[in-house]
Amino acid sequence: MNADTLDAEAEALLADINSFDLEAARKRVQEIDSRYTGLPRSKETYHEVPGNDFPPVRLGGQAADVQKNEEPLPTVRSGGLLDQLRGEVETRQRAAEDAFERVDAAKTSLDRRLRAAFEYFHDLSTQLNYLKPQVARNYIFLDAGDVFRNLAWLEGFADFRTQAESDGGRIERVTFGYTLKGGGVRIIERAGHAVERLRQMLFDLGLRFECVERRNRQRELELGTFTVNDEISVQVVWRADFDNRQVVIESRNLERFGFASCRVPAEAVGPELLDEFGRLVLGKENSFRSFIVR
Repeated sequence: MNADTLDAEAEALLADINSFDLEAARKRVQEIDSRYTGLPRSKETYHEVPGNDFPPVRLGGQAADVQKNEEPLPTVRSGGLLDQLRGEVETRQRAAEDAFERVDAAKTSLDRRLRAAFEYFHDLSTQLNYLKPQVARNYIFLDAGDVFRNLAWLEGFADFRTQAESDGGRIERVTFGYTLKGGGVRIIERAGHAVERLRQMLFDLGLRFECVERRNRQRELELGTFTVNDEISVQVVWRADFDNRQVVIESRNLERFGFASCRVPAEAVGPELLDEFGRLVLGKENSFRSFIVR
């Protein structure tokens, strides 16, 4: 076979490959090999095996017998130790849930009562801000002969503060404040260190005052002259004690100069107690102290 024949065979082979006729290309290669090497051309036709499925592997008889003869896993005996422990856990969980619900209900009730107190104080201050009545109460200042008297309602307000939303957002404090004013003015003189003591006392009591100081050449304080108006600032805070289910009432200058504190049961905070407290504010006869926890 000459070169021209070989080139023709090669071109034919490439044509078979390009046309994706792989079986024809394989046969052509075998014909060319048989011509040059003398090897006989295979007449077998190979077909593609469809799919990639393999027959399932089956266990031998001995392995199957082992699986068949395995003992079943033991089951938990009813009424055993685990059941007893599980029952105790459930009992404690129910008790904890019941206790939480009771505490939450008590806190919600106290929130409603403090909200009612705020609304009462807001309405009370609104009425008194218009009426500006006389308040039948005298305040002894430094001694029995120094008395704030003939006081009248000047102005009042009510406010409240709530917990953070993450803690329930309930009302935790209600503030009721007001100012009483009289027509008197007092002049008080103090010397040396007594000047600062009187200044601090007036500041703590929330009294309005002016002070004129006299100092020597060494800038040492010699004398202080105080001018104090008959004007008294009263503040009452009703604070929730959720743990003890009580309301703590903290006051400044309510019945006398100074600070006082008492407690009332949460369930007592209602219209009757609030009315008695209102009478106390106005200096009227009242039974507010009968509600106080002793």
